[in-house]
Formats: sequence, C-alpha cells, structure tokens
Amino acid sequence: MRPKHYALIFRSSRALTTEELKQRQVEIATWVKHVTDTGITLDPRSLGEMIAVLSAEGGKVISHSEVMDSALSTMVFFDAPDKDQAVNIAQIHPGLQYGVSVEVREWTSPRETATQV
Repeated sequence: MRPKHYALIFRSSRALTTEELKQRQVEIATWVKHVTDTGITLDPRSLGEMIAVLSAEGGKVISHSEVMDSALSTMVFFDAPDKDQAVNIAQIHPGLQYGVSVEVREWTSPRETATQV
C-alpha cells in the first residue's frame, strides 16, 4: 500500500515566555527524533510575517490591510501509511501543551492531479 501525504498545520493561540520557548524547543527535538525513528521523514516549513492578503472583487485584485490568519505559524509535511498514524503523530506533538492547535490534513499535489486527467 502506497503511503499518503499529510500535513500538520500549527496555529498558535498565545505568546510564549522565553523559558517556554526553550523548553518547547527541547521537547520538539525529542518529538522529531521519536517520529523519525518510526521511519517517517518530516518536512517542516515555518511561516514568516504575512506580506499581503489579496482577493478578487469585481474583476479587480484587492489588497486587504487586515490580517486574516496571523496565528498560522508552521506546516509540517510527511507521508504516512494511514490517517490513524498521521493523527497519532499530531497527538504526541508537544506544541499542544504550549497553546498550539494542530490540524491534520491529507494533501495531494496539483501536478499529480493534473497528470491523472
């Protein structure tokens, strides 16, 4: 059975203290080792400051000054045999103890979808 593609999407709900940041970093390193020891390769992406929010209205591209989702901070891509393992990887992430919510989503490449048509 071919593994499926998953993403963990992290949204923070609060600022962390300096001590919490240090401790979280240690705990995340332990989580990464645990997950990679199971044969899963993690491909994380930390998101920087939002640069622009754009939408189309009446045929024109509009730039919005308000921030729509500033809590979105990190995405981690990986392959897993099934959704249960993907959810387990999210459930043991230490960020949950530091005011972070973690979404688990399956994803497909638009390139793969285009070649199947």
